[in-house]
Amino acid sequence: MRLPAPKGVLFDAGGTLVQVHTGRLGEALRSRGHEPGDLDDAFWQALVRVDSEFGMGTEPFAQWFPRWLARMAVDCGVPEESFADVWRAADEAQHLWDHPLPGAAECLQRLRSAGLRVGVVSNSDGRVAEALGRARLADLVEIIIDSEVVGVAKPDPAIFAYALEPLGLAAEETWYLGDTVSYDAAGADAAGLTSWVIDHWGLHTHDHPRLVRSLTEFTDAALAALSQGRVDDC
Repeated sequence: MRLPAPKGVLFDAGGTLVQVHTGRLGEALRSRGHEPGDLDDAFWQALVRVDSEFGMGTEPFAQWFPRWLARMAVDCGVPEESFADVWRAADEAQHLWDHPLPGAAECLQRLRSAGLRVGVVSNSDGRVAEALGRARLADLVEIIIDSEVVGVAKPDPAIFAYALEPLGLAAEETWYLGDTVSYDAAGADAAGLTSWVIDHWGLHTHDHPRLVRSLTEFTDAALAALSQGRVDDC
């Protein structure tokens, strides 16, 4: 099967373009007398469990998120209750999901320069645009859709219309890149977009037919498809 070249590309935010600012989180933990282990490793180990242990597209976020935080706490060697308290305080002060991932700015710039429409569709709490602004990514996309703002969240396919319609894109001519199968890929597929999954740390346990290891790899695939008019479905 061969994929049509995209006219637009939409992105998830957390885990795709940005990650939790583990430097800021680490400072907050140390200020409370904790010395965490490798927070980056703990974050990515916890993140990929969304597809295997938490939520999986069916359980409400508010129910599984405390368990997710607890697993991250265990992985970095901090008591669960203390970790949750520090996380909430740090996140309330400034949304923690604001550290740009490698190649994020270059990815967006290259796609826009090639004439593709580019936007973000994120499950968030109303602050994703602010966080992307601090990451210096907000000005590189044309539209940012936050689930809290529009009132619908992935994997509900209805959220994608909030980006497709303003950009003048049809679902079948739009690619979507996220970091989860159960939320990002499932929602995009149901909406008729071409889903891709990114695995920054090589930890995914769920297969997906279009899996990339970096934003550069994804950008290269999109631009190759654009120049060829189509691309092999790997």
